[in-house]
Amino acid sequence: MYPPPPYAPARPPNPPVNGLAITSLVVGIVCCIPPLGLIFGLIALSQIKRSGHRGKGMAIAGSILSGISTVLVLAGLLTGGISDALDSFKDGVNEAARSRSTLDLRKGDCFNVPGTELEQETASVKVVDCAKPHDGEVTGSFRLEQSGAWPGEAAVEPIAEKRCTELNDAYVSDPSAVPDNASMYYFMPSKQSWRLGDHTVTCSYAAVDGKLTGSLRAGSGSTPSAQ
Repeated sequence: MYPPPPYAPARPPNPPVNGLAITSLVVGIVCCIPPLGLIFGLIALSQIKRSGHRGKGMAIAGSILSGISTVLVLAGLLTGGISDALDSFKDGVNEAARSRSTLDLRKGDCFNVPGTELEQETASVKVVDCAKPHDGEVTGSFRLEQSGAWPGEAAVEPIAEKRCTELNDAYVSDPSAVPDNASMYYFMPSKQSWRLGDHTVTCSYAAVDGKLTGSLRAGSGSTPSAQ
């Protein structure tokens, strides 16, 4: 029988700590690049399982922290993206709602024409609040009685001048209250639109220069002015 050894056998050295586990934990705490911490943690856990190295707790903690950070970042981006998309959509809807074909203008509508020249041919305008600066205000419309081929501007203009003068005068209660820069203006069919069934003339008061503010309509309660 042999006597026991004079000392306990040496304990085997501790296995090293996995480097990726440490990296995962650091990245998870710092939150600089969230997905990397998660990736490093998963790789570290795989290596630790094979090698027996230490650091499993750090790898798990780093993965969890990075996973939470990743979810928060994605949620922030998604929420911001949806919010921006909704804002853009609303702006587009509002813009589309304000843009109107000259054929769809109604008595009392105030409008701005695209560009800077009222004389330029246009198929659509932007309807605005009459209390805000605008180029013109619709006083009414009428349908030309001619049928068949396009009668030509020379035939349409005298009719438009006469009828629009009548509609403009009936629209305001006091002609003297019409601003000096406001004059009769009308949208009439073109040769192309006539072929498509457009026989309507839309009459208005429009600013010769500058802008109009307030409604000219009788009983509107606003005081029109020039700008």
